[in-house]
Amino acid sequence: MKVQQGCWLLLLWLLSSAQPLFAREPLTIHVQAAEGPFKSGFVNALQAGDPNIRIAPSGEHAELIVALGDDAFSRATRHDKPVLGVFVSRRLEEKLRRKGCHCAAVWAGVALNDQLAMLQLMMPVAAKVGVIIGKNSAWSEGSVKDYGGRLGLTLFQIGDQAELGRVLREELETLDALVLPVDESLFGPDSAKLVLLTSYRQRRPVFGPEQSYVHAGSAASLFASGGDLVSETLIQLDSFRARHRFRRSGFVHTPSVIVNEHVANSFDMRFHDSEALREALEVMP
Repeated sequence: MKVQQGCWLLLLWLLSSAQPLFAREPLTIHVQAAEGPFKSGFVNALQAGDPNIRIAPSGEHAELIVALGDDAFSRATRHDKPVLGVFVSRRLEEKLRRKGCHCAAVWAGVALNDQLAMLQLMMPVAAKVGVIIGKNSAWSEGSVKDYGGRLGLTLFQIGDQAELGRVLREELETLDALVLPVDESLFGPDSAKLVLLTSYRQRRPVFGPEQSYVHAGSAASLFASGGDLVSETLIQLDSFRARHRFRRSGFVHTPSVIVNEHVANSFDMRFHDSEALREALEVMP
């Protein structure tokens, strides 16, 4: 969850200009996360977006806890306080909620339908798209099966990286493109070389799962930026203050987009830069 300082400064300016929209009672929260630039930037952006937010030094002194990442989320739910997880795995949030925690989450990654809509803009003639998911993926088997768009999806459920390599070698050439979810255990740095080299050799583009893959050779991806996460958190906190309960857990509603211009050009895709694709996504119905 690395966000450059310039992004935070822009977000702070945008949020501070909207302060009159927030005429709410004070809300005291504790932000649980590893100390560092992301936590400090996140806290500053929250307070710029809603001046009525008060930051408590610990969970014991807060009305609720905002936890950044899976580890912090797991620890925070041990307190007898409402917890909002931010950029946490969908499976972890659903597991803890089944155990009875008073919690909700902004899931890591973006919605499958959003990523597929972006793929269609980039490759209008694509018809057969592979979707690979593992046990810790942001997307579920049900979300793939429930897809109702025009693309023909082929689901591959993978248990480990060895199986991932086999599927790529045997199945990728039958597809027009491949789309990947956020899944740190399956699509981490170790597997990026395998996925992207196979994609390059077989001339089949990969979309997703996030920024680092695009920098490494994925064609494009929607992703949840630091600013996107702050905006979604503010919506959740405002709902909690008004109704004493969170909104339903989910992905960010307005993700950011990034394009690898070299890869997009090599595949002669419709959009070759991030700004043009972002503008096209904004006017979609």
